[in-house]
Amino acid sequence: LEGLYGSEEQKTGVAVQLARHFQEAGITDKAIHYLHQAGKRAMQMSAYMEANAHLGKALEWLASLPDSPERAQQELSLQLDMGMAWLSMATPSAEMETAYSRARDLCIQMGKTSQLISALGGLAIFNYVRGRHRRGLAFAGEALDLARQVDDPHLLILAHWSKGVVLFGLGEYLAAREHLGQSIARYSPREHHEPLIRIRGVDGGASAFAYDACCLWCLGYFDQAMSRREEALALARELDHAFTLVDVLCYAGCIIDSMRGDAPSLKKHADEIIQMASEKGFPGWLKMSTCLRGEALTWLGREEEGIKLMRSSLAGRIAMGERVTLPEKLCALAETYLRMGRNEEAQNTLAEAFVSVEESDERHYQAELYRVEGDSLLYQGDENGARASYEKGMEFARSREARSWELRSTVSLARLLHI
Repeated sequence: LEGLYGSEEQKTGVAVQLARHFQEAGITDKAIHYLHQAGKRAMQMSAYMEANAHLGKALEWLASLPDSPERAQQELSLQLDMGMAWLSMATPSAEMETAYSRARDLCIQMGKTSQLISALGGLAIFNYVRGRHRRGLAFAGEALDLARQVDDPHLLILAHWSKGVVLFGLGEYLAAREHLGQSIARYSPREHHEPLIRIRGVDGGASAFAYDACCLWCLGYFDQAMSRREEALALARELDHAFTLVDVLCYAGCIIDSMRGDAPSLKKHADEIIQMASEKGFPGWLKMSTCLRGEALTWLGREEEGIKLMRSSLAGRIAMGERVTLPEKLCALAETYLRMGRNEEAQNTLAEAFVSVEESDERHYQAELYRVEGDSLLYQGDENGARASYEKGMEFARSREARSWELRSTVSLARLLHI
């Protein structure tokens, strides 16, 4: 087989068969090499579970070799690819953290700065998805400092993107835009798309457009937000990379739809993600989009069906350790209960959301939580409590210059005063 398929590129096409033969023959170095190639090929085809199986088996074989610089370099490459495969499924598993943490340790041991930046960036996104925003910000900041020293354009795009993403989750919209803008300014789809996919498994440049659209909307620049959203969606569809498209559909599509209250568009984008996530094997994205579909259904008159979807998908996400956007979706669920006159359930859900905010420091939706809390208090006749919550929402939104959220709390307070 090796003779028939002369070039390395050709051998990659039969890497699975070659890996099997060399494993059966007990030829360790060849088995590791072709298992790694099989894992990379599986990732190119968005078959991430298969990739993890091949990469995990390669690491098992590698463990049988004596320590050496060559072995350490092989392990570093395998661990980075393993982390990327888990990241590409949007599943913040213990295996993903282990892979990136081990890669970081090997980079420090070997003095591999460029690969250290990749490991730190992976840990930043892992902790963001896991709901450890401050820890994620620390990793993102460390990666950016190193990327500036190396001055590699691809690593800078990804480092700025990672920091911008985490800052968005923290509700620091202006700071997030500074970093997302740096990614966008440096980014050219033709020049950077393929290298970014090889390094991180997602096109951080295209994703930066989506997060920037969300920041613009929160800051009150509605027309600019919608223009940026269309740029992001058009670019992601043109690139035709499954993980990047799902990421952009979620943020430029669903999250903005949710903030705008556009239920038909939210359902449409969520259904598109559900289909892609099911086909490509993205369990994290599947649960996220199922929750978003449930939210859309609650606005379209199918409240019970929507609540059931939201509750089951939220439970599934928490079980797999995925907590990003949890306060936001709990807030949407509480608002649904309130519209249905189920105030006790609304208050219990809001309590869950506030606990999640304090645990994760995810403050993107905090002003809205105060507003919905005010609505709940007003429902039970506590006008003074409602007013205090609306004012807290206004004050928090002002502290972040988030005019969209400030406007909503202000309108709620104005209605209360009018009454």
